[in-house]
Amino acid sequence: ALSMQGREDISGFIQAFTGDNRYIMDYLIEEVLNIQSEDVKDFLLLTSILKQISGPLCDAVLNKNDSQLILESLEKNNMFIIPLDTERNWYRYHRLFADLLKQRLQLRKKENIKELHIKASLWFEENEMYALAIDHGLEAGNYKKAMQLLDGIVEKIWESGQHTAIMKFGKLLPDDIIEKNPNFCLFYSWILIASGHMQEAEKFLNAAERTITKSINKDVIINKEEGDQSKQELKELLGKISVAFTYLLSNTGKTDKIFKYCEQAYENLSEENPLWFSWAWFSYGVAYFTKGDMQESSKAFNEALKFGKKSGSLYLISTTVIRLAYGEMRQGNYKFAYKKCNELLKLINDGGYSQMAKNEWSFASLFSVMGYIQYEWDELELALQNSKIGFDASKKGKDITHIVFSTMVYARVLHSCGDINNADEIIRELDLLSQEKELPFNLQLTITAWKVGVYVEQEQLEKASQLIKMLDLGIDKEITNVNELVYISFARLLIARYKTDEAEKLLTQLHTLAETGKRIERLIEIKNLYAVLHKINGNNEEALTYLTQSLILAERENLLMFFIREGKPVAELLKEIHKRQASTKSHLSRKFLDKLMLSIEKREKRKKDTSTETLSRREIDVLRLIAEDLSNQEIADMLFISLNTVKTHAKNIHLKLDVQSRSKAVAKAKELGLL
Repeated sequence: ALSMQGREDISGFIQAFTGDNRYIMDYLIEEVLNIQSEDVKDFLLLTSILKQISGPLCDAVLNKNDSQLILESLEKNNMFIIPLDTERNWYRYHRLFADLLKQRLQLRKKENIKELHIKASLWFEENEMYALAIDHGLEAGNYKKAMQLLDGIVEKIWESGQHTAIMKFGKLLPDDIIEKNPNFCLFYSWILIASGHMQEAEKFLNAAERTITKSINKDVIINKEEGDQSKQELKELLGKISVAFTYLLSNTGKTDKIFKYCEQAYENLSEENPLWFSWAWFSYGVAYFTKGDMQESSKAFNEALKFGKKSGSLYLISTTVIRLAYGEMRQGNYKFAYKKCNELLKLINDGGYSQMAKNEWSFASLFSVMGYIQYEWDELELALQNSKIGFDASKKGKDITHIVFSTMVYARVLHSCGDINNADEIIRELDLLSQEKELPFNLQLTITAWKVGVYVEQEQLEKASQLIKMLDLGIDKEITNVNELVYISFARLLIARYKTDEAEKLLTQLHTLAETGKRIERLIEIKNLYAVLHKINGNNEEALTYLTQSLILAERENLLMFFIREGKPVAELLKEIHKRQASTKSHLSRKFLDKLMLSIEKREKRKKDTSTETLSRREIDVLRLIAEDLSNQEIADMLFISLNTVKTHAKNIHLKLDVQSRSKAVAKAKELGLL
């Protein structure tokens, strides 16, 4: 066996050793450990519990006074120790070597492990390195002490956006310990809500609310080891918990108590603490948004932003701006929403956080919102760039809202760019996420609305109908701001099935609701569907009237994609409007209409140019057999593939050629010279 001493690239050498190969483990232990003195062996074993090592820390844990000399000697002799700073104050062991040391420690000195962690925790606490003190406290099973330390720093951790650390601590602590600490309940619940664990979050928030309300009502003070909490402090904590309840209720769809918690937050929080006063206003913004009152929602979010800027919390400012942008987009104010996002991006860049923002999940939705707005403006190159940044960043965190929104935006942009296969793959990821996570009610509806729309576009009407049945939707059931998007997709399905009477009844309800709430974004989509409906029924003038109304709403904000994605029926009506506008007076801008027509023409040309390239060789084989009028089963037999595989190829052919039937696929293929 080779000796480790004298090797220059120890890290590279050990990288070759992975897994639990017994010979490699024996080699490392025998060659490295057993040639050491007993003192060094003990030092290595006993300090293996430390994620980072310093001389003073080791002295405290081992009751020694020469640890720094030992560490320097270990480094000099290439003993798998890595310096963490240029001054050689802090080190760590190579990961695999540390694992082997801990295994040996478990076998030889198991009874010492708890005491080692207790000493390490105490040293880190005394040196104000609280996160590491908590880590070792938890390892020692000293949950009470760990919670006491956590109570003092959890808000700062939360404010800085280090939400993964809070989740980690929460998972390691027993529930009964958590429930006794309302402060930790608050911030842990917030992270649980963000990551989709609604029931668990509700349990801890209820426990915190009970404890605090009982103390306030009975004038009982919650005893803490660091001192008592005054009644005013308890009221402020109750206000913070009320903010978290608003966040929870907006995600679960249980909105009957949402304004009660908004009022409770506002009453118990004050301008003296601008950070939490901003969150109180944020609560109102969320509540009004959930109710469908976009104007009041924007007012509240603007107040939240004003106090958020005073607090200096980048996490709070960015969260508020993104929610404000959502609401402004719903009102059709896309340019204002984009301006707010740009201002936030400038704030991030000026603060030196530009690289961090592109990689931090909490900023994912900023780039996704910008990408979505650019998509609606038909600026697909920029939309693809920003939506990709948002999508990648969202996957680095656990915030379910960021993940779902960023995934859907990226998939939609890819689809519009003609990258159907990648778009479908991303949508499948969304399906897996839906199965794995307890998704908030509003996100479940959003995903379903998206999928129903996709299935209708692909003429998979039975699949779309099954999703509608699962939600128990009906034209006589209540439509609210929360579920209106899925009802719009339901209307699409009814139109595709030529159930025009039912579709018209549903669209009438949706139109009234959106008009009352001044949700221009929804009105544009609903009027477009009215236009398609009347065209199907042969009422061409009615169709043109509704489409013209929709165009007038969209023109001010340069919203092109609302019309482009509706496909052939709307494109045909637009040509008629464009033709008529040349000879008659119109409220529509000629410039806007010309731009829209040009975008549609470019899209059609791009589809033609890319069709040949995007059809795979196997898809061409299937297409040739479709042209021979063979059934799917006959094609499967001819090509020695499964029936499902044939159906998948056929679906991809339809998508890539932008057609809705076998006969149209054959006709389009002949037109493009594919057959």
